[in-house]
Amino acid sequence: MTASEAPVQYMERTRRYYRALGYNNDYVWATFDHVPFTLPAKPASDLRIALITTASPPDFNGEKRVWSGLVSPPPERLFTDNVAWDKESTHTKDPGSFLPIKAAFELAAEGMFAGLTARFHGVPTEYSQRKTRDEDAPEILARVRQDGADAAILCPLCPVCHQTVSLVARHLEANGIPTVIIGSALDVVEHCGVPRFYFTDFPLGNPCGHPWRPDMQRDILRQALALFETAKAPRTTAKAPFAWNEAGPVWRARYGRVGPDNRERLLKLGDERRLRQAKAKQVSAERVSSEQIGRAHV
Repeated sequence: MTASEAPVQYMERTRRYYRALGYNNDYVWATFDHVPFTLPAKPASDLRIALITTASPPDFNGEKRVWSGLVSPPPERLFTDNVAWDKESTHTKDPGSFLPIKAAFELAAEGMFAGLTARFHGVPTEYSQRKTRDEDAPEILARVRQDGADAAILCPLCPVCHQTVSLVARHLEANGIPTVIIGSALDVVEHCGVPRFYFTDFPLGNPCGHPWRPDMQRDILRQALALFETAKAPRTTAKAPFAWNEAGPVWRARYGRVGPDNRERLLKLGDERRLRQAKAKQVSAERVSSEQIGRAHV
């Protein structure tokens, strides 16, 4: 494997990216020595599985929250523009490329597993590890249990999304729900430490296969599901035997570039990001204030 074909080092790229955006302090990524690990209580063919995404609902208004949607019918679109997937190399117009509901239906029909829960769940991407650990992960656990899930598959989009689902997976495992993460940021997930990881070496945004390639999406999900039976210890990583459809490792260098030539563009993106974050906080604060006023008048 040449250097240009090695997995992208997203933590280092993120450090350089945010320095270019005008942030002075490096982000400290989550890491743990101990990794919780739960073996499935049933054979794979009997598992009822919950899908978890870091995409937002189609009507996303900037408010970060845990949310849920029905798997039947599968959503035709989800909102993903608020997270940093590789928008130059790919797209997220095919939800199956990051939330494999249709592929899961087909594999369940084959008898590979019992089926999906009636709902899938969305967890917001958070730089605050505390919020993910103490608020969002317990909420995901409560919803997964309410739906009667025996296991969960988590599908992140951006680098920090991979940390978010890693923290959620750890919480689920510590509370008896076995998990598999299907993702593309190898360094982020393995640095955090998770039970089972199915690594797809693709541009961020399509962890579950090329858009509009249901055959590949089925194969990826099939192999990820196999980890519920083959993984016997935490920190088990399997790599998908697929390469991105672009000739050569062009997408890696393109996504990884951060330098003086595009500093002005990155600074502009940083200003826009901070503005969105401020607006989202304002919306959240106004909602809380409105709820408090409503309760006061009851």
